[in-house]
Amino acid sequence: MPIETLRWEGNALVILDQTELPIRKIEKRLTDAAEVREAIGALRVRGAPAIGVSAAYGLCL
Repeated sequence: MPIETLRWEGNALVILDQTELPIRKIEKRLTDAAEVREAIGALRVRGAPAIGVSAAYGLCL
């Protein structure tokens, strides 16, 4: 079963909060660029490809 680390849903970016893994699976709904920036800085989004895609979505918000 594949796990989505991020997806676009309506007018928001939904991320899998990787700081909670492997204990819990928590999704965060990000609705503006500042929230995306904070999530990347707090390592809620990890890995170069995921960071790049998240940043691009952040520009769209």
